[in-house]
Amino acid sequence: MGAFAEAKRTASLLNGLRSRGLPVPRHELVVPLDEGVFFVQERLPSTPARPLTPARMEAIVAVNDRFAGALADRPEVPAPPMARTRRGPDPRHGTLAGHGPRARRVLELIVRATEGTSTAGTDLVHIDLSGANVLFDERDAATGVVDWNLGAFRGDRLFALVQTRFDREWFVRSPEADPVETAAAHRLDEILAERVPAGVLRRYWAQWMLHQLDRAIRGASPEAVEWQLELAESRLG
Repeated sequence: MGAFAEAKRTASLLNGLRSRGLPVPRHELVVPLDEGVFFVQERLPSTPARPLTPARMEAIVAVNDRFAGALADRPEVPAPPMARTRRGPDPRHGTLAGHGPRARRVLELIVRATEGTSTAGTDLVHIDLSGANVLFDERDAATGVVDWNLGAFRGDRLFALVQTRFDREWFVRSPEADPVETAAAHRLDEILAERVPAGVLRRYWAQWMLHQLDRAIRGASPEAVEWQLELAESRLG
């Protein structure tokens, strides 16, 4: 499916879910332009962006929980691409294997954590569930989840929260790290440990880290690659 067809699928799916009361924007128009696709969508209520606190992190988890079972009647909706079992060689493995001994060791951990498994579920999954893509009101309640430009998928909604936690690592490792932002990341770690069985959580981290490390090795700074390798070791070791 091409980018425009995929964008139209996403918009149609979200519009149906919006009509059922889920906190996602209605997509009014999908427009192909040059090599990209543009959405015209409903503006949901929100307040100006502020640092992500532990309370706001709990609100992200709560709004994500509203996606539970949302696609129970839509088996044709695909699983998140980073959670799919591939047939034949995975080119991302080659990226890590060619980067050096440390990346090869991480790849071995990833393969062990994901071998013979799949991620199933009937929830709506946002694969870029960062703090920036969740809107809040003045009481820190989440009012909506936006920026579905990477697609809407079917699976375990808790899988999306591992990406949320990965995104927080950029803030945790910043030289000017905000203690409040760091506390929010630690709160999400607690929630994931409480709600996701250890083996499943390790698999989710492996699937996300393979995706992120492949991207980082091909285009990010050496410093970013190093901390992502360190994160993978800490979550998969």
